[in-house]
Amino acid sequence: MKKAYSLFELILVIFISSIVLIYSFKFVKEIQEATISQEKTAILKIDINSTKIFIEKNLPFSIEKLKYKGSTLFFDDAILLENITSFSMNKTPNTLTINITVENKISQIWEFKI
Repeated sequence: MKKAYSLFELILVIFISSIVLIYSFKFVKEIQEATISQEKTAILKIDINSTKIFIEKNLPFSIEKLKYKGSTLFFDDAILLENITSFSMNKTPNTLTINITVENKISQIWEFKI
């Protein structure tokens, strides 16, 4: 009887430990996937802000040199930003307005004084 109880106790401990390990691994995997997604979004935001600063620094020359083809934004035939979903540029006598959406995730409207 004592051996049967010890064996039952051992099986129960192994079963509970297995459940804890399985759910721990699932939790770690979910955290890792969330971290990777947040990292990609942060990199995308940095790319967009870099593009904005680059355009602002090169005004008024950037108005003529910016070209949008397909899903890529070019500056003087050099790739400036990729995976653009929508892009529009409106010029008034005093301002330049750019509406940009990247990967259907981030949409921004930039206004620059000329």
